[in-house]
Amino acid sequence: MRWSAKGATLAVMRIALALGALGAAVLTAVACSSDEGGTASNAAFGGNGGGGTGGGDAATLSNVTIEPASVTTTVELGKTAQQTYKAFAQVAGQQTDVTTQCSWGVPAEFGAFSGAQLTLKAHGGVTQVTATCGGASAQSPLTVKLIGQLSDATAPANAASLFAGAQASTDPTQSPVIEYPLDGAVAPRNIPSVEAQWAAPAGDVYHVRLSNQHLELSFFTGNREAKLTELEWQSVTSTIAGASVTFEVEALDAQAPATKYVSQPVVLNLSKDSIDDTAIYWWASSQGELLEQTFSETDAPTSIKGSCTSCHSVSRSGKRIGYSRCVAGDCNQLFGGFMRFDEATKTWVEAVDADNKQIQGSYSTFAPVGYPFADDSQSVALFALATNNLELYDPDTGAVVPSNVATVSRQHPSDPNQARTATMPDWSPDGKSVVFASTPTAGQWIDVGQSAIATMSYAFNAGNHTFGTPKFLVSGAVTLPSGSYENFFFPSYSPDGSLIVFNAARGPWRNFQVASSPGQRLMLTNANGDWNVELAHMNGQGDLDITWPHWAPSASSDYLWIVFASQRDYGHRLTAANTTASCVGNGVMQCKQIWIGAVAKNKLPAAGATSAVDPSAPPVWMPGQEITANNISPYWTLPSESVVR
Repeated sequence: MRWSAKGATLAVMRIALALGALGAAVLTAVACSSDEGGTASNAAFGGNGGGGTGGGDAATLSNVTIEPASVTTTVELGKTAQQTYKAFAQVAGQQTDVTTQCSWGVPAEFGAFSGAQLTLKAHGGVTQVTATCGGASAQSPLTVKLIGQLSDATAPANAASLFAGAQASTDPTQSPVIEYPLDGAVAPRNIPSVEAQWAAPAGDVYHVRLSNQHLELSFFTGNREAKLTELEWQSVTSTIAGASVTFEVEALDAQAPATKYVSQPVVLNLSKDSIDDTAIYWWASSQGELLEQTFSETDAPTSIKGSCTSCHSVSRSGKRIGYSRCVAGDCNQLFGGFMRFDEATKTWVEAVDADNKQIQGSYSTFAPVGYPFADDSQSVALFALATNNLELYDPDTGAVVPSNVATVSRQHPSDPNQARTATMPDWSPDGKSVVFASTPTAGQWIDVGQSAIATMSYAFNAGNHTFGTPKFLVSGAVTLPSGSYENFFFPSYSPDGSLIVFNAARGPWRNFQVASSPGQRLMLTNANGDWNVELAHMNGQGDLDITWPHWAPSASSDYLWIVFASQRDYGHRLTAANTTASCVGNGVMQCKQIWIGAVAKNKLPAAGATSAVDPSAPPVWMPGQEITANNISPYWTLPSESVVR
């Protein structure tokens, strides 16, 4: 087992299971494990045993009991464990062993039965074992703790005994400090193995502890980072899904091991559900490439397009891409193009090449499948043009599609004669509206200042594409603890269209001397603009150059997800001090990376509310990206099919 970890103790999470009444013909159980709750039938249980002829007539069984009546046990990481059960019942007034007449069940994540013997998997939690014997049944509580003690080649063979015999110091100046994960962060259940990283003023051997009520793992190393294998991590995440794990790090000097120094604990929370069948597309601007990677994979990302020198967008279907390019390396000649995914060849086809200088523009967005057209064989796209307006295009030909959007997108909601600049559009999931940045200054079709978040309606009737007069959702100045914010941009609709995440800045974006100086932070509003709130926990402390927010296309039962780019330290793996030189420029001081933040659904305002509390949590670094690249403009959408790697 290898894992990189910030020392921390697993924060315990208890998950109660309730088994419902079991019918004579069909066993139905509500089995809430530490993974997830739900209703399961026999088919969802980990095998069953039964048959045989011992004990008595199944039709006359009553008062079934199980031995042992309850079990509390442990399973070691990477191994299995055995537990044998028996069942007894009243048969003609006699207490009789009916074990072989029973079907035995347990939720599959815990293990499987062969006869009455349960083979437990490396999974912790609380559940019920069920015996169904004819028309009667019984349950026996089962509590499992996942345990493990591991080390790598850099730790001395007696590391465990060294730490067991050491006295803990109370000197905080010598204690390790966990740099990653961030305390209180929330991650999707199927995030790849998280590498813990820590700083350590003292010691040369480290003990990393992961714990919660159903988990106790120790790892010993001489490094300042650790990471479980993917298989080991899956055992951990299945145990703590919907709960949390605490990381803690201890340090000591192997040559003078009397004293150990202990970090403050850090808690990582996991969602109940996995996020499946999604992909993240991003622009590695320092490399000039548009890249794609299916979420939860850790292999190298797929290059979708090279020579991509500016902005891009990906359709909600994952089948179309809009991009812009500095033609011939001249960014005074910024032109747009379109790509589509060819189902037959499983490749991307450049339908409109930016080098042909057909569309002078920057940001784009696509109408979703379903409206105005039923499938992706037809599509329309909006592009933010150098002429200060949005325009509608056929992304297969690059031809302008007649509409009124060039005129209305520049209007002020209350003053049609006040010309504005429209840019950074995002089409709603239902296709009925567009949100965009509206700035009072001409020529701001790339960078913006004093911008408002605006929406306009869209309708397709009798072949006509019609856009409504803009409405401002967020404008003027908003006061936050970090200053007065008057510039709002990069809006993005949530998967159901009810929420909009956007950037807020204290001044014009961008600043080419110090990119973080405008103080870009993320904020949230609803689709009507009834309230807005800073995503303060997601933003973190200080100016971290947070930009380009977009939503995951689906939600778990407990969280929505936002992906964004930031100049935030990734532990000690990536800081301003060790950043790659190619990332530094245009005011950027270190490689920007992609981060994933959670929005708790149970903290969102109810319908009709006019205020909101921060529903966010500290983010997690997106595994699999290259830390030597400047990674920005992430779009989280559906995979384009199986892109050939």
